[in-house]
Formats: sequence, C-alpha cells, structure tokens
Amino acid sequence: YQGAASATGDQGAASATGTQGAASATGDHGAASATGDHGAASATGYKGAASATGDQGAALATGDHGAASATGKASVAAATGLNGSAKGASGCAIVLVRLDVDGTIIHIRASKVGENGVKPGVWYSLDENGEFMECAE
Repeated sequence: YQGAASATGDQGAASATGTQGAASATGDHGAASATGDHGAASATGYKGAASATGDQGAALATGDHGAASATGKASVAAATGLNGSAKGASGCAIVLVRLDVDGTIIHIRASKVGENGVKPGVWYSLDENGEFMECAE
C-alpha cells in the first residue's frame, strides 16, 4: 500500500503491486508496472514500457519509442516520446504526442478506448497528420 519501486539502470524493471503504488524505470529498455488500484507507472528511457493494470491507474512512457498500456478500469496510457505508442482496454483512455526530429510537439491527441475508432487492446501511434494509426505488432 502506497509503496514505491524504482529501477534506474538500463533494462531494469520496477513493479508496484499495492494500492496507490508508484513504479519508475528510468534506464533504456526499462519496464515499470503498477498493478494496484490508483497506481502509476513511468518509463522514461529509450524503448521503455509502462503498464497500469489496476483501476484508475496511469502509465506514462516518455522516452523515444516508449510504450504505455492501461488495462485497469478507468486507467490512462500516455506516450509522449518520439515514436511512442499506447494501448488500452475498453473504458480506458490513451494519450499520444507526435514530435518532430527536434523534439518539438507537432500533434497531441487523446481518446477513450472504444471511441473515435480506437479499438481495445490495439497499439496506436499518431501519423504525420495527428491521426490515430494502428501499429504493427
């Protein structure tokens, strides 16, 4: 309950399983997972992965090619790095940012999963026009 986990080295893993826990992976290829309700998972390194499986959780991937996933009820997955991707279960929300090569935001888009053509369990990124596009797995 209200625990915290942090992995700062490359390819590290951090997991918070209690209610209101926080997990952070800051190294490249790191993975952060928050499985308890109201948990938060953050992956900031290159190709990092963040997952929120508890209800009302948040998963944030800020590194280039990062991936965020939300499967708990009313959870949010956000990917804000270059070429990031996000997916969510029905009733969750995804937030995606498209950056140019200099790291300037050119598009941002959010949606509830199940609306605006966003399908549950499918990975999305933003295309050059700021529209959701399915990612190859």
